[in-house]
Amino acid sequence: MQTKDWMYKNVFSTMAWIAINSLHITLKIKAIGKEKIDQLADSGEKLIYTFWHGRQFLLVRYLSKNPIVVMSSISRDGILQANILKKFGYAIAFGSSSKSPVRAIIGALQKMRTGYNLAVAIDGPTGPIYKVKPGAIYLAKKTNAFIVPTTFSARPRLTLKSWDKYLLPFPFAQSVMYFGEPFQPSPDLNEKTIQKECDFLEKTLNQITETSDRILLKM
Repeated sequence: MQTKDWMYKNVFSTMAWIAINSLHITLKIKAIGKEKIDQLADSGEKLIYTFWHGRQFLLVRYLSKNPIVVMSSISRDGILQANILKKFGYAIAFGSSSKSPVRAIIGALQKMRTGYNLAVAIDGPTGPIYKVKPGAIYLAKKTNAFIVPTTFSARPRLTLKSWDKYLLPFPFAQSVMYFGEPFQPSPDLNEKTIQKECDFLEKTLNQITETSDRILLKM
């Protein structure tokens, strides 16, 4: 491995892990809807946390105490992201949305069958923004898992000029961690049924994201 690649995959991931932790501990976080999720987890139900790609920063550390698998691409940036997530205790299922999506889904499925939950940016890794891809719905059907629509908001904040409008809280920002109403997709694998459930999840994620933004305006 070349020194440059080693630095990118190891040193940069450590620096990012330190930065995320340092920023996170300054935030004033209000959790909404967490009680229902805790009840499902305590009863042994499998959970799939779904969120928009640009609304994942707060989740990285917040969910890290749970046994969770994350799907990551095999690109250079994907491996960097995976190395960061590993430092938070996440398991990784590697794949690519364009070359090997089945590999990632199979890897996630195997981990879920050994007791892991799943966290997935439902419009990632490259968009289109705010459009639900069906992978998480399919995995929920195969594992009898509950889908948990999840989002966060913060103020003051920086919204990056990236395809996903990535939201980054300022230090000491007021923040909301919002867990929407969990739901369990039907076992039906019909394409129309899956699309209907994707549309429902998309609408729900947009609603709770708008709600979390409004809550901060009143705080």
